[in-house]
Amino acid sequence: MHPTRQQPGRLALWTALFGLVLLGGCAGNGPAPQGPGGQFAQLQANIFNQHCLSAGCHNAQSQAGGLNLSPGASYNQLVNVDPTNPAALSAGLLRVQPFNPGNSYLLAKVTNPGVGEGSRMPLGMEQLAQSDIDAIEAWIVAGAPRDATAGPSPSETPVPASPTPAPPTATATLTGTPADTSTATATVTGTPPPTSTATSSPTITATPSPSPTPTMTPTLSMFGEIQTTIFNTSCVDSFCHDVAGMSGGLVLVEGQSYANLVGVAPMNDAALQAGMLRVDPGNPSNSFLVLKLGNPDKQFGDRMPFGKLPLTAAQKQLITDWITAGAMP
Repeated sequence: MHPTRQQPGRLALWTALFGLVLLGGCAGNGPAPQGPGGQFAQLQANIFNQHCLSAGCHNAQSQAGGLNLSPGASYNQLVNVDPTNPAALSAGLLRVQPFNPGNSYLLAKVTNPGVGEGSRMPLGMEQLAQSDIDAIEAWIVAGAPRDATAGPSPSETPVPASPTPAPPTATATLTGTPADTSTATATVTGTPPPTSTATSSPTITATPSPSPTPTMTPTLSMFGEIQTTIFNTSCVDSFCHDVAGMSGGLVLVEGQSYANLVGVAPMNDAALQAGMLRVDPGNPSNSFLVLKLGNPDKQFGDRMPFGKLPLTAAQKQLITDWITAGAMP
């Protein structure tokens, strides 16, 4: 459960407008027909299919941000589901919270995401038309129904609760005992010994100069070079494989990429059924990472890096050599 991010003024305005629409239906010809399947079917056909699936981001293979907006899967992936984005999750947002557009991450993502909530969607394309945004908001205000029937009542919609505050931290104060700072003074009496008048010639011993120590320049491991020259520059500088995007459930940021790759099963169904791993140490031909950098069949999703120039032959060879050598960190 999470704290909610409310927009009471806007919600009240939509509630009033929604009531006027209902009253107008009683006095005149009624509301305009929604078409087969109702509001959500229209969103699927006019928005998700055209802007989210055709770009290759939220289909069954890529699932950017862990979200699949394919027909038949999208509703259960959206309504009353926690987002994977850490900032949105900590703010208490749901992907779609019925009756509450101000607490619905979907609406924030197509308009103006907050700090840490990732890029505006659809990624790399023009913003949705205002009529499309209004249609999404109206559907949420109406209770986010699956079809032409009404959605759940507000009382049935779970409202995240505030997290339990952390217990106060006790502070201990220690008082020390000052140490004794007195100084003892000794008085010596007696006759000093005679001073010797003999002189001696000093013996000079040559001290060899130390040999210079060579300075060693640390070199990157093979995986460190891949992280620095490929992942950092081509994979995590946008929405794709950073912590916010997690396209295909894969994070390639420094410090997390190795554990997300080596010996890990892919999320792509075709690759999973083929028995592939994201990186199979010693076996590049069974490594999904190598396949994705070439020209994969459509069942394996798009070529990576998505929307950019392909890696050079030298970069691909570096990755292949690293896997062949055992995919060491």
